[in-house]
Amino acid sequence: MKTRILAVIACCLFAACGGSQEVFRDATLEPGAVGFELPDPVAATPAFIARLDKPLRGPRLREVSRIPGVAVLAPVTVRNVKVTGRGAPERLRLGAVDPLPFRSVAPTSTRDAEFVWTSLMSDRAVITSEAAQQIGLRGAGQIAIRKFPIDVGAFADNGTPNIADVLVSTQVARGLRLGAPNLLVVGAKTGTTIQTLGKDLERKLPGVRLRRIESVTSTTTTQPAAPQQLGQVSGATIGTMTFRILSNGFIDPDDSWVAANITTGSVPILGSVHCHRILIPQLGAALGEIQKAGLASEIRTGDYGGCYVPRFIDRDPRRGLSMHAFGLAVDLNVSSNGLGSRGDMHPDIVRIFERWGFRWGGWWSRPDPMHFELARIVRPS
Repeated sequence: MKTRILAVIACCLFAACGGSQEVFRDATLEPGAVGFELPDPVAATPAFIARLDKPLRGPRLREVSRIPGVAVLAPVTVRNVKVTGRGAPERLRLGAVDPLPFRSVAPTSTRDAEFVWTSLMSDRAVITSEAAQQIGLRGAGQIAIRKFPIDVGAFADNGTPNIADVLVSTQVARGLRLGAPNLLVVGAKTGTTIQTLGKDLERKLPGVRLRRIESVTSTTTTQPAAPQQLGQVSGATIGTMTFRILSNGFIDPDDSWVAANITTGSVPILGSVHCHRILIPQLGAALGEIQKAGLASEIRTGDYGGCYVPRFIDRDPRRGLSMHAFGLAVDLNVSSNGLGSRGDMHPDIVRIFERWGFRWGGWWSRPDPMHFELARIVRPS
């Protein structure tokens, strides 16, 4: 077996939750090492995500591709599946893509990282840094999806569009039996009027749910202050957490705090979640009431954004720790409830969560409608 040369590089990335992160790559998958050269991506701006009740194939897909202003169409199959890394299985969003068209609508930094696309074309998985942390993967390794082993070729950004935690090629997806594409990402040509393109797509795809992709840009050109090496935070609910501050906006909490507070539990609708132990009963109670109210279909299980993610708000050490750092928040229906948007969260779901002690991010001055965080303790009867 050849010894793999691994490289870790840091890039400034933009994402729905903001910040920078580390990107792992297997250098054996560089374009020059795999025997093929990648074509340049099509010049396109991610414009819309269409949710498909029926897959678009052949002539129908070509019709849509001929709409003025459409630069590229990238069908995606997204499923919520159990992924195993170096610990217990975690439920993550798995996306299957044709690497070449999807590259043109990927986050800028990921689009320009050729090793990401050679990884996918070489039947390797690409995983976000957040998901890698969640399943205990810190670099080279293998994951199992439905007991099917897949090597990981790269870590990459989960930015705009925020589609999945793990990406595989459509060729790998066939072996996993993921089914037909249920999303279509539309990339617009330079100079296209997005509003006009949206109307044309709605006419060509009547009844299809269309969501505008809002790119997240930085509002400042200053660099974040250099983080301290160590930090500590205390509270009645969380106890005392000592943590190491990483250079990518994440933290590395001490193992004893994680062992005492973070656990995996099962809740209605979402299934397995990895959160703070005190959150799980209230989350389960809220989701159980949502289920009894006949609103379970309003929470897309394949669109769950996670709970325990040890990082700063917007991955900026100057802004304090996110409630996700303590496993005290969940993100729901992330693809249609981006930061700064009004989102489409059902108002009855918001009311139920609030009744069960959660604070909704949709009320904030900069709305975060996917976000529900624990605000008070409510004991399920």
